Amino acid sequence: MAHNSIGTFIKTTFSIVLLFIFCSTALSAQERFDLQRQGGHYYFTSSINDIPVEIMLESGIPALLVGQSVYEACLQSDVLTFQPSSQKIRLLNRRYDFLCKADGEIMIGGVIYDGPVFVLKDYDGASVPVQYLKDPASKRAVLAIDLKNNYMQVGGVEKIPGGRKFRLSFDESLGFPLVAASARLITHEGRSKLKGRLIVDFGNPSLLFLRKQHKSIGQALEKGTIKLRDAYDKKGNLVAQGIYADQVSLFGQKYHDVSIGVTDKMQSLSHMGFLGIPFFSSPVVFDFDRGYMMVSR
Repeated sequence: MAHNSIGTFIKTTFSIVLLFIFCSTALSAQERFDLQRQGGHYYFTSSINDIPVEIMLESGIPALLVGQSVYEACLQSDVLTFQPSSQKIRLLNRRYDFLCKADGEIMIGGVIYDGPVFVLKDYDGASVPVQYLKDPASKRAVLAIDLKNNYMQVGGVEKIPGGRKFRLSFDESLGFPLVAASARLITHEGRSKLKGRLIVDFGNPSLLFLRKQHKSIGQALEKGTIKLRDAYDKKGNLVAQGIYADQVSLFGQKYHDVSIGVTDKMQSLSHMGFLGIPFFSSPVVFDFDRGYMMVSR
């Protein structure tokens, strides 16, 4: 009896150790994606439902965007129920027609994408808003992006020692991550302070991209402390407007000789503009569930 009791104790202890190891591994599950820069944007090669796909890193879009070829190769299955749609979406200066849309979970590599999916006509490839990516073990939307070392890691992410923490909110209708900003500009015309919420946008290759209609921009233009400069194509057509700043102070960082695009489009948005890739030259951790981002100093 004593011998059997010892054997039972050993088996029980061994089972508990195995369970502890399994749980520890599950809780720290992670997936790392190698990033490549192409034309001012970042891409990674992974899979959608086990089919290899090159995917653009994004956060300033409302859904996983795919073209018809990706949809037919990866998503025509029982995973999601797609409904035809006559909606349209504007991306940069181009408008795309919807073919269909769905909402739910799919696998991108070894992580969960949990959000809307739009299939667009004449759209190439795939673009993923990172705020919808989840670690399958914890089911939490926590990830790290390090553009200097070219990787994104979902799950198993720790806080950055000494990092600066910024509160995030989210656009109620489109799901964009937002951060409250106060940008100080020094231009040839004078000094100005622009205050408003910025969309965190990994699809934007410039530091800032602003909306002309925003109150803060309008006041600075009215005071004459900033001036819009026009850009023309070879035919003499106005194609863009922008601000040239000798210095921009933003979130405790200083940037010099900055060109800032300004648009009078995007009437449906109320935010000041977009915060782009150059701000994230240092590693950043996003905890979208708890609503903050932490940036390395």
